[in-house]
Amino acid sequence: MPSIAALSRTLHGGTSVYRSRLDSLKVLHAVAQSSPPWWTPSCSSFLRQAESLSTSTSAASGRRHPVIVVEGLDGTGKTLITRTLAEKLSGMAVSTPPPQFAEVRETFRSQEEVVARAFYSAANYIAAEGILAASQSAVVVVDRWWCSTCAMALANAHNYDSLPPSGDAVYRWPEDLPAPDAGFLLCVDEAVRVARIRKRAPEDFEEQRLSSQSEMRRVAMEAYRRTNMLTEVAAPTYRVAVNSILRLLPESGVVHCAAAFTQAELDSIEPF
Repeated sequence: MPSIAALSRTLHGGTSVYRSRLDSLKVLHAVAQSSPPWWTPSCSSFLRQAESLSTSTSAASGRRHPVIVVEGLDGTGKTLITRTLAEKLSGMAVSTPPPQFAEVRETFRSQEEVVARAFYSAANYIAAEGILAASQSAVVVVDRWWCSTCAMALANAHNYDSLPPSGDAVYRWPEDLPAPDAGFLLCVDEAVRVARIRKRAPEDFEEQRLSSQSEMRRVAMEAYRRTNMLTEVAAPTYRVAVNSILRLLPESGVVHCAAAFTQAELDSIEPF
């Protein structure tokens, strides 16, 4: 799709990090109009939903409860930590992209990078609508969001030395996407991370690349850090990570009365 690749480059300068919902929609519209054989009715449905969103940064002003995002590489325990943290805070755990797009996600992620990243970018906005709605009644803890979209796009396109410098606009949260109140980046020893992945379902292609390419992992982690939105948290076990996040939340203005795990509870589980 040479014309689509050229279009996308004008929008993100070769980073595959789209800066707005409109930019990602421009690429998805161009793909739809080219009628590729892989494009399905589910792809069209996804595009229509992304087009119809009313979410904007102004919607965040009506939020009544905090939104917390948990980021990190595959195998760092994000899903379990997200769910446990939500339980501790009597809140709601959500994941991105939203689970109803599992099938169409597989379709898009097998396409060229600029198209796959346009999907993930648009999915962030669809997720935002649900996140903001849920935050009207409870704390929301998000399993990955925009920072992962940014980090993985850059990890697929750059080595460490070619990353855009710290402070570059590519790391800035999009102005038209409501931002979380607090964000955390999980850090895990590589041997533990790999062991966790091997205990669950077979790795997908991107997970395999992360596992086999130390440079890609290094680039992704550095990109996460350069967003300047995430506090790093060691996660030797999910309970240790949850306790650390509970302790750090007030520093981000998120006051709570959740009880941390006791030392006996911390000692009762293995790293994976």
